Amino acid sequence: MKKIVTALVAGAFLFAAGYAIAQTGPLVLPVGKESPTVDGVVGASEYAVGTEVRPVKLWLSRTTDTVFAAISAQTTGWVALGFGSQRMNGALMFIGFVDSGGKTQLKVQKGAGHSHGDLESDALVKFAMKEAGGVTTLELELKADSLIAKGATELPIIFAMGGADSFISLHRARGSQLVKLQ
Repeated sequence: MKKIVTALVAGAFLFAAGYAIAQTGPLVLPVGKESPTVDGVVGASEYAVGTEVRPVKLWLSRTTDTVFAAISAQTTGWVALGFGSQRMNGALMFIGFVDSGGKTQLKVQKGAGHSHGDLESDALVKFAMKEAGGVTTLELELKADSLIAKGATELPIIFAMGGADSFISLHRARGSQLVKLQ
């Protein structure tokens, strides 16, 4: 009986850990003058703010007209960042992976309920991705006015990761972060 209870508890823990990432408190993102280098590699002090919400790391910087965002996760599959909602529905999402041939793949999509579809958007200025040592990193340079409404004091962000090089495979982990704008 003890083995069965232990197995059930361990199974529930692994399911919960693989399914969702808990939301953390708000980050505070000031407007700065420095711009990160969008190259698929995040330097130690390259971004203004960063947080780790296991198994994902997030970084953000902002200038008056640009938002820089990066996500890194322990996966050889896809990673994604979404803006404008703390749920997939309505979020402007950037989903990418490095395929088996080393080519980067990125789609800009809009969340619709529990799904998403391709979207024409001028928000993306530049992106870069790298996969090394089982970690996939996506860096984005985005037009601030495409993400932040005039007078807004917060920017909701969603993030996710998957285990396959595919735009349609389910996520292994997901979460949201509310960013306070200064």
